[in-house]
Amino acid sequence: MNDEFLDVPQNYPRIPINSQGEQDITNIVAQIDPKTIIDNLNHALNGEYFDKEQGIWVKNVSGKPLVNDDCRGFLISYLDGILTNNTTMANLDENKLSFLMESVIETIGKNFTCRLEEFGFVPPGPTYNKGIYENKGTPDTAKMTMASNMIYKVCFLVFTRALKGQESIRIFKSLSMVDTMSQGMGGGGPQQKKGWLRKLVGV
Repeated sequence: MNDEFLDVPQNYPRIPINSQGEQDITNIVAQIDPKTIIDNLNHALNGEYFDKEQGIWVKNVSGKPLVNDDCRGFLISYLDGILTNNTTMANLDENKLSFLMESVIETIGKNFTCRLEEFGFVPPGPTYNKGIYENKGTPDTAKMTMASNMIYKVCFLVFTRALKGQESIRIFKSLSMVDTMSQGMGGGGPQQKKGWLRKLVGV
């Protein structure tokens, strides 16, 4: 089940051939935004799977999440901070990609190890409800491995989109096409291009 969230339709709209400026750039930004895959992961960690027939997320049969709320909140907040439009629009080589993946693995590994009880990887101790964690007991390494591998896969997929700038090249080719069509219809210009860049890089 832990891989199913990657197969959920991303619902990225295609660039319409005859639409103009604002709608075109909104569509393009949607295609590069990692938010959808992070949202899918959030559902999966909460023990939900995507029902393609109903078109909605539903709870698994056990009704149990894959990790507790503290762990899920940490993971999603962490990914929100490192996976953005800027990430997919970057120009990475193999060495930079390896460095980023090593950084993710180190961060997740240290947090999982130091926050065993808080994240539900060991049974709660007597002071758990007071927010004082003893981290005693045998860790549920299977759960830790499953959750960490889901994070690594998401990060790897997003980072590889920036390998050798392939995503930014594709997007700017699309922008050039939109710009050409807009100019042919009497629109576009420097101000519109400035607005495109703002939306793409979040400035």
